[in-house]
Amino acid sequence: MLRYTFLLLLPLLVWSGVVDYARLPASKAFVNRMHDRYGFVKQRLYALLHKARHQGETLARYQGRHKVGSTDFSWHRYKSKILVKESVDLGIQFMSRYRKWLLKASRRYRVSPEIIASFIRVESKFGLYGHEYPVWDSLVTLAFNPNRKQRFFRSELEKLLILARKNRLDVTKLRGSFAGAMGCVQQVPSIQLRYGVDLDGDGRKDPDSMADCIGSIAAFLHRNGWREGRPTLVAARHRGDGFLKLRSGYRSRYPLRTLRRYGVTPARSLGTEQAYYIRMRDGKRWDLYLGDRNYRIITLYNASKRYAVTIALYAKALRSIK
Repeated sequence: MLRYTFLLLLPLLVWSGVVDYARLPASKAFVNRMHDRYGFVKQRLYALLHKARHQGETLARYQGRHKVGSTDFSWHRYKSKILVKESVDLGIQFMSRYRKWLLKASRRYRVSPEIIASFIRVESKFGLYGHEYPVWDSLVTLAFNPNRKQRFFRSELEKLLILARKNRLDVTKLRGSFAGAMGCVQQVPSIQLRYGVDLDGDGRKDPDSMADCIGSIAAFLHRNGWREGRPTLVAARHRGDGFLKLRSGYRSRYPLRTLRRYGVTPARSLGTEQAYYIRMRDGKRWDLYLGDRNYRIITLYNASKRYAVTIALYAKALRSIK
């Protein structure tokens, strides 16, 4: 009954261009939960919800079926915007500027500076992007409006409040992506809570601190089993059209002998008898890759084969210039 009443009420409030999220029926349950479970002051929460501004553009991205390009880039765009010389040159400059923090994180978590820099390049172009939207407004909008990931965003809204309290952050001033991801490595609150690192030692795990961003992505990779020295990704060749019959993606792992039966072979040794099979189309061309455990770890950060391949190839490009 609560959900039905909420759905009737919301369109009337949005029609006028303003939503008072503190007045929605669902707000009471949310506020009570945050008070009972975590000790938040109810009046403060209602005041924060009242300040939230409805984000129609953000909501539209998560209503209806997912479309490539709405929350993830196409493979062609990754290739043409990130895996190019100008972009790699920016990475070299970044690594020089933040060498102290990259080396500190690399030694502590046994993750190369290049792979850390790759995440920061793909996520925010080294901090240039990723702060266009008010995080509080985005997460409130997505948490209280029906969409395909509403339960996820309701949980992230809870985590944002907990994160802000622990690190003395003002939720109304935090900026991020349209989906509430923050900082130069675009971490949603639950990831920031779990993997956030105070690398610069100022007493806060700050999503807007470049040093802390560097530490947090290194911590994420390390704690999920990253091993330096593994190939991560190798290009693959195909013979005939049998390769099109194989399922491709970050969960599609095959024995190499099975891949060979379909005409797929690695361009160089992967050092394992099984591999994740990745096939992506760019115009009339098919790009094929095989990934190992490190590749799969990247997809734990962003469940996209295009994203993971770009991270691995960008790190390889940075290493090749040294």
